[in-house]
Amino acid sequence: MRSEKEIREYLTGIAFVLPAIIFLILFIAYPIIQSLALSFFKWRGVGPWKFVGFYNYIRMFTRDRYFFRALKNTILFTILMMSGEMTLGFIYAVLIDLGIRGWKAYRFIFFLPVTLSQVAISLLWVKIFQQEGLVNVFLGVLHLEQFQQIWLGDAKFAMWCLIFVAWWQWGGWHMVFFLAGMQAIDPQIYEQAKIDGASTLRRVFSITIPLLKNVWFILVVLCLINGFKMFDLVYVMTTGGPASATEVLGTQIYQHAFDVHKYGYASVLAVIMVTASLIITIFYVRVSGYRQEVLGE
Repeated sequence: MRSEKEIREYLTGIAFVLPAIIFLILFIAYPIIQSLALSFFKWRGVGPWKFVGFYNYIRMFTRDRYFFRALKNTILFTILMMSGEMTLGFIYAVLIDLGIRGWKAYRFIFFLPVTLSQVAISLLWVKIFQQEGLVNVFLGVLHLEQFQQIWLGDAKFAMWCLIFVAWWQWGGWHMVFFLAGMQAIDPQIYEQAKIDGASTLRRVFSITIPLLKNVWFILVVLCLINGFKMFDLVYVMTTGGPASATEVLGTQIYQHAFDVHKYGYASVLAVIMVTASLIITIFYVRVSGYRQEVLGE
């Protein structure tokens, strides 16, 4: 029999977590379940749902020639975005951790893009990549007119422009994680390595990188999730063009749902997007051995 104090503490705990549970149910669990159910129906936004079974899934794999291109672009975008952002963030963190001159100003400059709206940044870079934009003006100043392009209008360069913008904006976000990890490393380890004659570069590769393994793992998982659900950057800058060169699953879902009002088929794409990101994340967790080393499983 629980005492009155234990019951009061139990109810207090429930009161604290109840808002979060309600939020998760209403805005995460319910939409996921509804999307999964809607994927087996045909619905144009009004009227009753029409049950079609697995027709939407069959159509996606057999008749939708844009789906596999969008899936390939999503995977490519995620891998390249993740590699560049993490590398850039790590370099930022190392420079600041070494205490280079003006490191406080650099920390502010590197993190500033993270605080800006994704839409505002996308619109800014659209102007920069235009034919009369800053990139082509800079190339003209250097007398490199032969390299001037309509960057977002060329299928060979559009995806790389999006990836570059993602690197520029989110490198500072990764920097914060790496800095937090570096500050947790015992300084005596670096001092001992320095006494043994290890150079700065050797200390970074032999001490910093291995000891930040858990930080690398967390950032990879977050990047996989963010990469697969990428939408606003692509939609604002290219709308998936030119010629579907930058089409990703997020823009495909939007177009099928809000442009042609095929909500059932859009739900199928959403289910596939979530499933693919989940499978890749679980696979990475298994391969990395994170559960065995950190969670003791």
